Amino acid sequence: MEFIWKIGGEAGMGIMASGLTMCKAFTRGGLSAVGYPEYPSLVRGGENTFQIRVGEDVHAPLKKNHLVVCLNRPTVDFHREQVYENGAIIYDSSATKIEPGEFGADKALLDVPLLRLATDNGGDVIMRNTVALGASIAFMGYDISLLEQVLAETFARKGQQVVDQNVKIARAGHDYMLHNYKAQMESFKFKIRKKSDSRKMVISGNEAIALGAAAGGLKLFSAYPMTPSSSIMHYIAQKELDFDIIMKQTEDEIAAVQYAIGANFAGVRAATATSGGGFSLMAESLGLSALSETPVTIFLAQRPGPSTCLPTWTEQADLKFALNASQGEFLRIVLAPGDMHECFHYAARALNLADKYQLPVILLSDKYLSETFFSCAKFDMGVKIERGKMITKDMKPLPLNARYKRYLITKDGISPRPIPGVIGGEHVSGSYEHFENGYSAETFSVRAAMVDKRMRKINSILKEDFEMPKLYGAEDAELTLICWGSHKGIALEAAKILNSEGMKVNVLHFVFLFPLDAKNLKKLFRKLNRTVMVENNRTSQLAGVLKEYAGFRPDFKLLKYDGRQFFPEEIASEVKKLKEKNWKGKKEIHVIDNLPYDYLQAGKVER
Repeated sequence: MEFIWKIGGEAGMGIMASGLTMCKAFTRGGLSAVGYPEYPSLVRGGENTFQIRVGEDVHAPLKKNHLVVCLNRPTVDFHREQVYENGAIIYDSSATKIEPGEFGADKALLDVPLLRLATDNGGDVIMRNTVALGASIAFMGYDISLLEQVLAETFARKGQQVVDQNVKIARAGHDYMLHNYKAQMESFKFKIRKKSDSRKMVISGNEAIALGAAAGGLKLFSAYPMTPSSSIMHYIAQKELDFDIIMKQTEDEIAAVQYAIGANFAGVRAATATSGGGFSLMAESLGLSALSETPVTIFLAQRPGPSTCLPTWTEQADLKFALNASQGEFLRIVLAPGDMHECFHYAARALNLADKYQLPVILLSDKYLSETFFSCAKFDMGVKIERGKMITKDMKPLPLNARYKRYLITKDGISPRPIPGVIGGEHVSGSYEHFENGYSAETFSVRAAMVDKRMRKINSILKEDFEMPKLYGAEDAELTLICWGSHKGIALEAAKILNSEGMKVNVLHFVFLFPLDAKNLKKLFRKLNRTVMVENNRTSQLAGVLKEYAGFRPDFKLLKYDGRQFFPEEIASEVKKLKEKNWKGKKEIHVIDNLPYDYLQAGKVER
């Protein structure tokens, strides 16, 4: 049982709100759902879409759809080739013209007077989408009461009158479909039914990261808005009092990261979030964190670059930037969660690791993972908070003019860290290379000793906290798809397709990207048969990192970098082509979407 529904229109038509409402309605029926939005960088105009894939156990969007709601002409043009055979299209001929056969003779064209039904029932033009939700629910055979529940909860704060109006308008669309398209509904073979009364959360990657940070003891979040990281800031701002967190919107990204570093220096658990352009501005301060051994956690949501590039699209191209940002050589930890539970867990863990090892921790997501909504079970909020060697209690007072050895050279490279105000812990800390007491040093032996001290932390990280990539599927698979971060669910769905067609495929997924345990990774790679590296970038960045640190080269590289993430069908298709050629195809394959025309130009409003 699986169904894919999609709604499209220009910005301002309520596409995102409609999609999220529908996503919640599906999960109320005990179903698994993925809500995938696409939109250009426009306030008005352009083409906005929201696809929901719903079923027993789904992990990623697909390219085609069973039922598409077209609120404008560009949605028609984009989706002519993206509707399954015997699928259906809902539209309003008073606003959107569709010629007979435009989608092919096998598709059902359902002309529903969305605008008239909205206005006749007390609504306005924006409520066409609510009519469309009711009509869609009817046509796919789903329970309208579940949509009504979500509408009631969504509009409860606006009063019962508003709730009743929205329910009435949704019902108008539902009833119109029942009365006017009964034959088409009976012949429509794609149906979705309520599975159970069990409820799941519907949450985006950014919301899961924000919740994980809160559970991990975050007390100050400083940030400057930058798509696609901004909704972390928005969510924490909404929950500021609930979480007992101070959310500070700063004047720019430089201030944002320095607020976070300063708060951590004072003993307050703090973090920031940004995308590639903002992270560029944070790079110098990253070095300050490293040299002063002051923890900082940065949630880096990737988008295509360089420069402004494509603000609302996705890519995995900042891995090497995260590994090498700021001048000089210093240790940092880089993580990349792949699903909602990992977003939650590793956001909290990033804060622990930053404190424990007194260094920068970067958690990588991307637009796809950050803004896509997934259904999932509730998180385990019992997060253990670890502050490492942080000293909060007064010690023996220091002799006159003495300074605490804040940077004491230790076996594990980690020095006890008293927070300001602790008696006996007075010390100097800054951006200059230093002696153990923090005073500036230009002694060559001291410089070398301090570099070695900071680098020695890697031994403890690899021994105590490094996590090997996780293998999903049979160990003796003929092919392994290797991926990292956001492409976990996509690769798992691709493997499902390939396994259903007779191949034996597993998935190796990396979350812990740096530092790497080369010795154990080499042992793991030797056990794999044929390998395909799947990356959402042009230069296969993780493959390069694995070659540098573990001497590993995948048999094939499957790359995509046009602003969209991979779809499972794309991966499966390319793998099948390789097998048909007896694995003698190109070693590096580039996948590009061929859409009819530009999302930005579609329905664009003159400014």
